[in-house]
Amino acid sequence: MASHDFSGPGVLTAADREIISQGLNALLRERSLAYEIALKVALSRGHAHPDVGDFGLPDILRLSRMI
Repeated sequence: MASHDFSGPGVLTAADREIISQGLNALLRERSLAYEIALKVALSRGHAHPDVGDFGLPDILRLSRMI
């Protein structure tokens, strides 16, 4: 996996980071809600729990830490 540093001079402005951060937060909320719904459906049907990775939650959190 490539390592990226978005904090260097000229890479992203503070405004860029704020917009990206807000977008990632919104995406995390939506994907978390989708995961919760899928979990409730799976439990009600006696199926295995869905994987959080299928909803991209670990990736969103990782990207949020990079910004």
